[in-house]
Amino acid sequence: MKKLILMILTTCLLCGCQTKKELTKYNEQILDAGFDTFIQLLAYTEDEDTYNKYLKEVNETYVYYNKLFDRYHTYDGINNIKTINDQAGKKPVKVDSELIDLLSETKKYAEISHNQYNVTYGAVLEVWHHYREQATEKGIAAVPSEAELREAQMHTGWDKVEIDTEAQSVYINDPKASIDLGSAAKGYATEMCAKRLEEQGLKHAIINAGGNVRIIGEKPEEKTWSVGIQLPSDEMNASLATVRINQNQSFVTSGDYQRAYEYEGKMYHHIIDPHTLMPASHMRSLTVVTQDSGIADILSTTLFTMTYQDGVKLLQQLNKEGIKAEAVWVFDETTGIPENVEYEQSGSYYLIISDGLKAQVEVKQ
Repeated sequence: MKKLILMILTTCLLCGCQTKKELTKYNEQILDAGFDTFIQLLAYTEDEDTYNKYLKEVNETYVYYNKLFDRYHTYDGINNIKTINDQAGKKPVKVDSELIDLLSETKKYAEISHNQYNVTYGAVLEVWHHYREQATEKGIAAVPSEAELREAQMHTGWDKVEIDTEAQSVYINDPKASIDLGSAAKGYATEMCAKRLEEQGLKHAIINAGGNVRIIGEKPEEKTWSVGIQLPSDEMNASLATVRINQNQSFVTSGDYQRAYEYEGKMYHHIIDPHTLMPASHMRSLTVVTQDSGIADILSTTLFTMTYQDGVKLLQQLNKEGIKAEAVWVFDETTGIPENVEYEQSGSYYLIISDGLKAQVEVKQ
């Protein structure tokens, strides 16, 4: 469901220049691989044919996972999220192992976050999706009532989803319940794509799936890669800060400025707080930097729906469990700024940077 376009800063070699390793930089975008976004592969390879081989792998990987995690369309020869949702209350659906893996991972993070993150909220998200479509496509803006949202909430929860790892099947036992993997699917696909490329020998690259960024290896000569945190607005080429990303790390941002509509002077975006059932309003954006792109995707949504203080506690808990993740919180006057916390200012925005990431972030003044 996410997420947002982010600017990749490529300040190194111009296309065609050679490094000491005689590598050339190639940079292409794929516009029809799914996930309702562009897929960009910036890579340093020995020649164009080698690059095109990797680009073909990127395209095929995203097309496959887009079909597998799609909740709106059916495809020949594949049981996907829509298949599972369509069979809710009827029968279990046998699915590919990757779908079982991702569902199991999202269930794990639902438990870790005390259900602050929960992909079984499909019924609630479907209500908001309907109102957003009415506003953006038909010009009929409104907001769902609390009664409508609470009714949908009754059909959420992991007790409604039965995962049988032995039979490799998924069954939703409530006919009105549904799964929505929009907060994890693109990150998971990006991580799987990166691993495939690494197995095939790619050593220096950056994958950008519409804001889900995954680094492969070092950047030739400069070692680290630079990625921009986008300004929380429609200015696509403006950034608040630059983050230097080390090899094999991921970078994902969630914000309130994408997939939104206006009603009575207020914007309603697509990231819903599972407790209030309304768009989360603690901050303007939240960026996560961690190793696994799938986990980064999950955490960016989770932390965006939490207060800053609760988000810090979650990151500390994850760190104790061996999952090292850092974050950048972005606030402005409309959200307020957490008290007694060190921050840096960029224009009218205030950035709080977790301790382990401060040395890697340069805030634009």
